[in-house]
Amino acid sequence: MMAGLGMAFMACDEIDESSALPQSNPQLDMIKAENVKVESAVTSTIDFATAPASVEVARVEDGTDWPEGYVASVPFAQVSTTEDFAEYRQLDATMGDNGAVYVDTDAWDDAQLAMVGKNPAEVTYYVRCAVNATGGGQTIRMGGGKHFYGNFPVKIKPIDLFGGQVIEQEYYIVTSSTGWDISKAVKCNHTDKDAYDDPSFSAIINVPDGGVEYVVIPGTTYYAGSFGLNYGVDAFGALVESTGALSSEPGNIAEKGPHMISINMLDLTCEQKLAIEFFYTPGQSNGWNHQASQKIGTRDYVNYCGYANLEDGFKFSSGETWDQGLDLGYASPGVLNLAPGCANITVEQPGLYYCWLDPIALKYTLTLVSSFGVIGNATPGGWDAETALSPSADYLIWSGEMELTDGELKFRANNGWDINLGGSVDNLYQNEGNLASPGVGKYLVTLDLSTIPYTCSFTKQ
Repeated sequence: MMAGLGMAFMACDEIDESSALPQSNPQLDMIKAENVKVESAVTSTIDFATAPASVEVARVEDGTDWPEGYVASVPFAQVSTTEDFAEYRQLDATMGDNGAVYVDTDAWDDAQLAMVGKNPAEVTYYVRCAVNATGGGQTIRMGGGKHFYGNFPVKIKPIDLFGGQVIEQEYYIVTSSTGWDISKAVKCNHTDKDAYDDPSFSAIINVPDGGVEYVVIPGTTYYAGSFGLNYGVDAFGALVESTGALSSEPGNIAEKGPHMISINMLDLTCEQKLAIEFFYTPGQSNGWNHQASQKIGTRDYVNYCGYANLEDGFKFSSGETWDQGLDLGYASPGVLNLAPGCANITVEQPGLYYCWLDPIALKYTLTLVSSFGVIGNATPGGWDAETALSPSADYLIWSGEMELTDGELKFRANNGWDINLGGSVDNLYQNEGNLASPGVGKYLVTLDLSTIPYTCSFTKQ
């Protein structure tokens, strides 16, 4: 083991919180920090699947002119995927013979999952080490509290958690309606996460009269411009891989209109459903005029909910006119009918109704809204009693003056929690989170249900 290493012993208080023991009045002559050398000990890619429990990442070389009895140690190393260490993880380190520096493989693997994710592709890390000197009953950080040695690249092969299954970062939908033209494929939406961490993709396609067939292709096939790897869909919703030619069992959608295709490239599953953005409510109250009616929106293309001023009969319609999209009428209580010329849905009394429908299951509910109020610890009644709002003539605007304090609040109907609105002031939605109070004072509170998204405002009086 080396007798000592060169460093600059500085009488300063700037110490990294995790640099082992702090300085304690060093009484040593200044020794140059540049005498310390920390170099990479890695000559090839480290494969976490086969690596030992601890891997050697660096080697510390002897310095000169060291005080007698002082030895070097590396209390920790930092690893980052960028040279500037804008984001890093700190790993405990140990010193072996001849200045070898080791870090725990499992700890580095945990850092890999936290910083990069589950993607099994090779990653280049940068490694730097803190170096301490210990002797005479004290431990001193070489070069000062934030000084590091090294900053060299190390290639890592992460553990493959997917058994070799490849998940690409882009997927597309190719349809028969375009003559299977790959250049006209629809790109799937995806979150900003790596595809191995979130393997779900989705796209909306418009199905013409007569239906459509489709296949899923990865980005490599799309950019190649010809059919290589692609996926059909079997009768159970499983993706079926095909290479070298168009799948013999493409997915199929018979119903006209917008449909969302959702795929999971880890489970290799596919789901398709209507993707209507909203339903109009043309009826007696608006002269059977789609554009004059209220819209019922959705977050998942299955459950649609919203508010409409209704009187006598009406229908849910997905098109801007009667000859577009789906027109859903009455089949039986709570059940919709999509047959042409079906009966109107009716309400017993005019007013504002909270509407919910599932156009896939053909189910619906209508709830008369007799009141709207504001409730929360920012309101006069706290969470125990709501403060009532007054409606406009068409029941689409509700407002009232009230004293507010700091805290939170929500809007709710019929003095209960079955119908409530939260989220944000410019995008209110059923059962969303509480709103922050605008502050202490008297406010005119206004809830606007005339258009979607629903909004509210707080005007200080």
